[in-house]
Amino acid sequence: MARETIILTRQEVAQQVSLEDIIPAIENCLAQFEKGEDLLPPKCIVDLPGGVAACLTGYTKSTHMFSMKIGQERKGNVAQGLPTIFSTMNLYDPDTGELLLIVESVLATMYRTAAAAAVASKYLARQEATVLAVLGAGQLGRQCLRALSTVRPFKKIRLFDVRKSQAEQVAQELVSDVVVPIEVTNPEKACREADVICTATNSTDPIVKSEWVKVGTHLSCMGADLPNKIECEKELLPRCRLFADNVEHCLQRGETSQAVESGVLEENCYSGSLGQVILGQVVGRSTNDEITLFDGVGLGVQDTTVAKSIYDQATTKGLGLRVAFS
Repeated sequence: MARETIILTRQEVAQQVSLEDIIPAIENCLAQFEKGEDLLPPKCIVDLPGGVAACLTGYTKSTHMFSMKIGQERKGNVAQGLPTIFSTMNLYDPDTGELLLIVESVLATMYRTAAAAAVASKYLARQEATVLAVLGAGQLGRQCLRALSTVRPFKKIRLFDVRKSQAEQVAQELVSDVVVPIEVTNPEKACREADVICTATNSTDPIVKSEWVKVGTHLSCMGADLPNKIECEKELLPRCRLFADNVEHCLQRGETSQAVESGVLEENCYSGSLGQVILGQVVGRSTNDEITLFDGVGLGVQDTTVAKSIYDQATTKGLGLRVAFS
C-alpha cells in the first residue's frame, strides 16, 4: 500500500515549521548542487490570459527527493479581494513515484529564499557587520529579516517599504522574533548606514542607488527573478563582486540580466556561485573594502530541499492532513 500523502496549509507552515531548521538545509543544498549530481530542469513559464504561471522542478541527491512547484500570479485579483499569487508544491519519492507531500508553497518559497539570503550574508558579509537594512516589508521581506537575524548578531535593523504602514506593522509583529529594535525609515537612510542590505521586492525600477552603498557592504538581492525586475541601479553592479545561486539562470533573469544586455556588465561578471564559496572552491569576500552582492533567483533544487525539510518536520510533529490517494 502506498504511503499517505501529507497536506499542509500555509497557516500550518507558519505556525509549526521552523525557518531556522531550513537555513542549514539550504546551505547544504547550495553546496551539494555544485557537485553536479542534482537535476535542475529549466523553469517553465506560461503566459496565460489572466497572468503568468511558472513551474519549477528539481531532484537533489542529498535528499533523494523530487519536487514540482506550480505558481500563478494574477495582479487583477486585487480587485476581487483575492491573493495575487497562488502556489502549491508536491514532493515525491523518486524511486516509487509516491506523492509524499502537498504544501501551500507561497510561504515555503519565502522560507527558502530568505534562507538563501541568510546563507549569503553568513559567507559574504564582513565579520564585524552590525547594521542590517531590509528593503521590502511584504511576505519575503518579513522572512528575510527573520532569517538574516539568526546568522548575524546585528545591533541595528532598518526596514523600508513603499507602504510605510506595512513596514510599521511588520516591525511591530516581529518584536518577539527579533531581539533588536526595528526602525522604519526611507531607503536612502537604510542603505547608507547598512553593512548588509537585503532587497526583497517585486520592483521593476531600481530602489538601491549606487551612491547610497558604502564600501564593505554586502547585498543579498532576492527579488529579481524575471528579466523585467531590477532592484539595484546598473551603475552599482560594476562596483561589486558578484555571486549567484546559479550563474546561467541569473544571467537570464536575475539582478544582472539587464546590465549584461545593455553592456554595463560582461557575461563573465560573476566571481562564482555561493555554493562554490561554501565549498571553498571560490574565494568569497577577500577584503573589508569590497562590496559583495549575491544574486538569488531561486532554484528548483532549493524547493526540493525546503519541501523535504517541511515533510520531515510534519512527520515528526504529526502535522497536516493525511490522505491515502491509492
